[in-house]
Amino acid sequence: MDRVDILIVGAGVTGLAAACCLAERWPDKSILLLEKHETFGQEITSRTSEVIHSGIYYPPGSLKARLCVAGNRLLYDFCEKHQVPYRRSGKLIIARDEGESAQLAVLARQAQENGVTDVEWLDRPGIARLEPHVEAVAALLSPSSGIFDSYLLMEKMAKIARRNGAMLVYRQLVIGIRVLEAGYQVEYQEENGARDVLMCRCLVNAAGMHADALAAMAGIPVDQAGYRIYRCKGEYFTVTNAKAQLVSRLIFPAGIRELKGSGLPVIKDVSGRLRIGPDAHYAPSGSLDYSVNPANAAQFLAIAGNYLPFLEAADLRPDLAAVRPRLLVPCGSPPRDFIVCHETERGLSGFINLIGIESPGITCCFSLAQMVGDMLNGVFAGT
Repeated sequence: MDRVDILIVGAGVTGLAAACCLAERWPDKSILLLEKHETFGQEITSRTSEVIHSGIYYPPGSLKARLCVAGNRLLYDFCEKHQVPYRRSGKLIIARDEGESAQLAVLARQAQENGVTDVEWLDRPGIARLEPHVEAVAALLSPSSGIFDSYLLMEKMAKIARRNGAMLVYRQLVIGIRVLEAGYQVEYQEENGARDVLMCRCLVNAAGMHADALAAMAGIPVDQAGYRIYRCKGEYFTVTNAKAQLVSRLIFPAGIRELKGSGLPVIKDVSGRLRIGPDAHYAPSGSLDYSVNPANAAQFLAIAGNYLPFLEAADLRPDLAAVRPRLLVPCGSPPRDFIVCHETERGLSGFINLIGIESPGITCCFSLAQMVGDMLNGVFAGT
């Protein structure tokens, strides 16, 4: 039976960052990453907005706030060092009326508490100087927000992980976990249906949409623990090339945080393409439907047209859809924090759960990986 020191399940950006960072931290440990798809990033990461967030939105002291602020710097550093295309384009968080201006004031104070110190308040003339085609009464400018190429990031992570000794194996579906005295016996199924088992001392659950199911395999009561994932779908529409030139930065309405908020993000990617979205609504629990309903263009136009007045119906084309792993909260409540837990209190030494890693998870990938490494330090102390 094969045996490894660390098994990582899931080759999205979180799992790849863990493989990359843990292999660098412990070159003498055997590290294996298993992924059920044919390559990396096939579910969540390949369908993100690719925004590098600064850490403004999240409650002070939360994991999302702390990991986002740290992760912002780490992600830019990695992209610069390894020639991953990125653009520190900046973001305007806009208010369309006085009510939303009050929301901006709250976000400005929160930014300071979170350590985001470069935020600038803009009035209408200030907005017009930067984005003359955007309609808003006030805005916060976040210069440290940006955009990058997520595919090339993951490709580079995979190469570095392998170079440092980690093994990445695709088309392997984990189907069972048995807790042993000194680690875990993991059963997995190959693409042809054949089954095999391996032993690991530590297991990092970076399974994204399926992280709750993996936790359940280890005997964790996911509903009682608050680990149950609900799927949140969002669609994107692309703006025609001629109109895409009218916006140069990320544009986020102040009301974006609500599940059924009144604003949609405007994303200018590294290639210059302009996208609107995602919107957000709960999807059926078993659904991974990535279709985009063309009829929803009318709703996107009605919402985004309030602050992009140049938009017309003919300017929008269906783009892609994303499904995110959201931890359910009561209606009207803000999204919950990340779950990053070394399950020692459940008697699962070396078992680390990463659950509900939605936005700003991609910005946090390296700070999350560092946190996982710190949690595992005690397991490998003296070995």
